[in-house]
Formats: sequence, structure tokens, C-alpha cells
Amino acid sequence: MRPIVTPPFAHTCAFMVCLALLGAGTAQAEDYTPIPGLSGKDRAILAANMANQGQCHNAMVEVAEAMKALPDDEMLIRVKGICETEMGRPGSKETIMKWLKLAPQSHPERGKMLALLAKTQAASEIPMEWVAVPAGKFEMGAEGSPAEADEGPKHKVSVHAFLIGKHEVTNAQYHAFVKATGHRLPENDGDPTKFSIWKGDTPLESAAELPAINVSWDDAAAFCKWENSRLPTEAEWEKAARGTDGRIYPWGNEPPSGNRANYSFDPVSLWDGPASLAKKDQYEFGRSPYGAFEMAGNVWEWTQDWYDENYYKSSPAENPTGPTNGEARVIRGGSWREIADVLRAANRNKHTPAARRVYIGIRCAKDAK
Repeated sequence: MRPIVTPPFAHTCAFMVCLALLGAGTAQAEDYTPIPGLSGKDRAILAANMANQGQCHNAMVEVAEAMKALPDDEMLIRVKGICETEMGRPGSKETIMKWLKLAPQSHPERGKMLALLAKTQAASEIPMEWVAVPAGKFEMGAEGSPAEADEGPKHKVSVHAFLIGKHEVTNAQYHAFVKATGHRLPENDGDPTKFSIWKGDTPLESAAELPAINVSWDDAAAFCKWENSRLPTEAEWEKAARGTDGRIYPWGNEPPSGNRANYSFDPVSLWDGPASLAKKDQYEFGRSPYGAFEMAGNVWEWTQDWYDENYYKSSPAENPTGPTNGEARVIRGGSWREIADVLRAANRNKHTPAARRVYIGIRCAKDAK
């Protein structure tokens, strides 16, 4: 059963978070270039004014240029820390700590910078848990019934070592992200009232440990970036789900059961609010070979890759990252509303990146150090 792919909707670029938080009224072009002919000090003042006006994207470009000549300038480091925090960029805490060590105790902006430092700590309030997936080869894809045409041909793929989320991102974690960055709330693009498990800007108490839903691909990518991670590639996702022994499901080759996955026993399953979803550690017997929960059922999970039904015919043998462009992004794992065959680890699916649906959520990944 494949979700219907819907036309793309307008979405907000990641750097617009800064503009919204700082009260800007005008979007900045992503291809902004530094203004030529300015001294480092003048450029620092320009960047500070841009940040005050909500132009964090442009300010960061000017900061990077000015730091070539003034790497330890107090004003530049302060502006960099402000904009990194407001844009939800990794490294903001380190930048602010650098400024606090550099600036005198009597600096008039010290209180504001300490408030921003507190904001960067929101990410650690509900820490992510990770499982390690070692480097090496595995057999990707499937052939023959019940596999679909886009799952073949089966082929050997080698991926680097990486970490993947032990659980799908929860509403509690996504709420911390929204509070820290001002990112838009999760909202269903069909019926926001019927399909919401949030009340206003806060998840229902019963939904805190349920997977975050009603998030687009951009929302998912922004959350993972805020957590100093990223979305997994399709190849990474499949290896994390099935390991190296060619198993059909994360737990092995036995069909799904009520103690292994949250899925539908019937061809049609209707939304029943929070009761349709499973908590992050509910299905211990359904864990993947590396210890990841709910990689089959519960909610589909966004991956990095654009979707191409014929990609496996020409994909590289090492660390494939999918086509360079497309109309839909790959989602993996099945959901609460799918039947057993759809939960197979090799099953591929797709959705338009702007879609915010009640059956799609997030799992992050990052390179292993």
C-alpha cells in the first residue's frame, strides 16, 4: 500500500527561522555575497546591524569574510554566536563560550549572551540515543514476490560506519526543538484539527513519547541538523534495519506480530488519535540487529535520498546517496496503517518533500567518529 504523492506546497527555508525570531520582514537571497571594499571593522559593524534587522543569513556571510582578517574579533564572534543560535546551527554553544572567555565580565551584552547560552542547552534536555552501525557490505534490495519492481535488483552495497537514532524522534524532543529555534509547529496538511496530537504549541501529555508526525522533509532535516546530525541515506537506513544477513524484517524472517511492530492487520486502518501510535520503546522484540526500535511500522521515516524507481540499476557500490534531484523523497519502514508485507526492510516508498502527514516521522543519523 503506497501513500498518494501530493503536489508540493510552499515551504520555509531553514534560514528563515532567524528572520522569524528576530522580527524581519524581508527574505534574504541564499546567494548573497560580501559587499566589496569594506575593512574588517566596518564589515563587523555591518554584520551586527544585519543581525539586529533579522538578516542572519547575510550577516553570517559578512562574518565569515571579516573573520579572514579578524578571527578573534569580539563583535564578530558575538554576532556569529547570536545568528548560529537563532538559526539553530550546530556549534552555537562553542561560539558563545568562546565569546564569554574573550569578552570582559563588564561587557554590556554579557547577560544577553548568557541567555542565548541557556537556549543552546535545550537540545540536551531530552538527549538523543544512538546505536552504532559498523562499516561494511550488505545486500540491499529484494526480488520476487512480494517485492515490488523498485526494490530490485538486489545488489551489494558498502557503507561507512555511522550512528542512527535508537528511536524515532518523539514529540517531546521535537517540542524542545520548536522552543529553542522558533521552528514552525507540526501540522497536518490535510485536516490539522483531526490529525493533531498537539494542543496549541505543546504536545498532548499522552503523546510526549510517541513519534513526532505531521512534519515535512524540510522539518525533519532541520530537526536533525539542530541535533548535530542529519537524515540517514536510504542505504544507511536499510542496513540499520536489516543488518548483513539478508533478513526480511528487522527482527528476522518471521512475519510481523503484535509484540514486534505497530501495523495494521486489515487492508484499511483508520486514524484513532494517539492510540494509533506506539511509544518509542514499546516493541523490544522488533528491534533491528543493531538495537534500533520501530524500524518496521509505527511511522514511515524520511531519508536523505530523492526517489527514483530505477536507481538500483545504476547506484554506486559504496555509500550511495540517491539521485541528484527528483520530485519525491524516499520514506522507509511502513507505518501504523500498513499491512505486514509493507513493513519489509527492503520496501521502498516515496512522498513529496512538503507533505506533512499523520503517518510520516523522523529518525536521525550521523557519521561515526
